[in-house]
Amino acid sequence: MSSENGKLLLTPYKNKILLLHIKNNRLVFAQAFSAKNESILGNIYIGKVTNVVKNIDAAFVEIYPGQICFLPLKECRHAILTNRTYDKRILAGDEIVVQVVKEAVKTKQPSVTANISFTGTYCVVTTGKRTIGYSNKLKVAEKEKLEKFSKDFFSNSTFGYVFRTNCRELHGNYEPLTEELHVLTKKANDFLTTAVHRTCYSLLEESSAPYISAVNSIYQNEYDEIITDNQSLYEKLTACAELSSAKIRFYEDDSFPLQKLYSVETKLSEALAKQVWLKSGGYLVIEPTEALTVIDVNTGKSIGKCTPEEHYFRTNMEAAKEIARQLKLRNISGIIIVDFINMDSKDKEDELLLQLKTDLKGDSVKTKVVDITPLGLVEITRQKISKTLAEQMMEIS
Repeated sequence: MSSENGKLLLTPYKNKILLLHIKNNRLVFAQAFSAKNESILGNIYIGKVTNVVKNIDAAFVEIYPGQICFLPLKECRHAILTNRTYDKRILAGDEIVVQVVKEAVKTKQPSVTANISFTGTYCVVTTGKRTIGYSNKLKVAEKEKLEKFSKDFFSNSTFGYVFRTNCRELHGNYEPLTEELHVLTKKANDFLTTAVHRTCYSLLEESSAPYISAVNSIYQNEYDEIITDNQSLYEKLTACAELSSAKIRFYEDDSFPLQKLYSVETKLSEALAKQVWLKSGGYLVIEPTEALTVIDVNTGKSIGKCTPEEHYFRTNMEAAKEIARQLKLRNISGIIIVDFINMDSKDKEDELLLQLKTDLKGDSVKTKVVDITPLGLVEITRQKISKTLAEQMMEIS
């Protein structure tokens, strides 16, 4: 069952669709989606600006009757208005084309942007940020090759382009990228031509089912294949143009279900447990609260043959790696406070902090380590994009 990059499982589960990334028989990432496409994430609307609040540099936009969204004004550099010519101002009553970039989280409204994006396997075409960008995971040499390739293509373009991590799989053969660039650029041009003639509250484009979009957002070099045991899901995966280069397999062994093969129930139970054991015998206690998440590091059953200070350090270092894994796995966002075991050595604390930052670099969600206090408390912030795994699973019952 193990492979170099692991596998993605897409499987029905208790009136939901589960997306699981399993590597070396460990759960790396999990999401639960409604079997019905109730998500508005990625949808493009013509909304109406209800009011502009200058002291927070934002506007509020109604995308359909009763649904108000938050729009940062910095996202309106090249806004598309349908009721008047855009003059770099956003006014109450404006009818504006927006795309949903964050769903509602707890009491916060959905967030939208006026920078409309069209995503492919290798690149993203944008209407607002008219620059060329690169995935942070691309190496300098890869970025230089792409920059040389793109010089002529973008000389007269009115769009922005972002090269995704999947470009590294092309190994210098940019024919698939060139084809995708032409397709997405035409799609963006056609969209702009028709959007200005639509009425307010129109749904201009509906995104793929959220579980398909989630699969597409995972870089293809992070998994070896996608496996599903559902015929309908298999057909949707194979019909998705952005996944045309991915290996997709339909699991048909009725005598040994896919969820049993990969111990899905057990892995989910562990991912939702309050206590997480470390290999050394230490453990983490993960406590979500309304305002933040607290993670406590404990030595537990661990018995060290070294000095107490060295033992605490090793436990903390192991905990740092597991904390990075748990944040991604559980999709814990907002403010996270970690109570590491206190250490006397400043050098050890610095090494721990560096290790934590290194481990968090593999997270595709923007995450920042702030600092460590004399009490051994570390503050981490992780961008809120969607609900935690626990919240997603609670909605199943």
